[in-house]
Amino acid sequence: MITAEGVILVGSDDGHLYAVGSDGNIRWKYETGFWVRSTPSVGKDGTIYVGCQAHHLYAINPDHTLKWKFRAIGKQPIVSSPCIDTEGTLYFGCYDNYLYAVRKDGSLKWRFKTEYKISSTPAVSKDSTIYAGSWDGHLYAIAPDGKQMWAFKTDSWIQSSPAIGWDGTVFIGSWDHCLYAVNGNGTLKWHYRKNSIISDS
Repeated sequence: MITAEGVILVGSDDGHLYAVGSDGNIRWKYETGFWVRSTPSVGKDGTIYVGCQAHHLYAINPDHTLKWKFRAIGKQPIVSSPCIDTEGTLYFGCYDNYLYAVRKDGSLKWRFKTEYKISSTPAVSKDSTIYAGSWDGHLYAIAPDGKQMWAFKTDSWIQSSPAIGWDGTVFIGSWDHCLYAVNGNGTLKWHYRKNSIISDS
């Protein structure tokens, strides 16, 4: 993640989030105490949000002090990168099978349960629908109130992050070797099969 000021934010397995200047020098580092494999996101006010293997999402002030931290109920790793909507609500998945919606003050708005882990980054559409893929093989469309709108089934794990086209088409890859284009109502538009898995990691 690169900020508007050109600072590179990157997590490490040494348990730190690093801020690196464009000159390659470390500006600061923040200790989480465990692996950081989530890509950071930055809010409009400069707050940095990042997940940790030790089941916490951290909100870090621009001066790299702790603003708050949110603990996942399942005490499982958060490797999903937080997605931020226009109101500042954070959406991220966890290995405890839940998709979380957390307000910018660190309070839980809702959580949505899937049948397996969520490791990829959710996406939010223009109409505020949240899309998330799960290792249970489904792409979920979730309303802003946390209720399921529909679920599109693939034939294997989904570890790739959904992308939303200009016309509302949702694109998602799966371990079944397919890239799917899914209409906004949850029906298949088309799919393309390749000879290997499609994944973010």
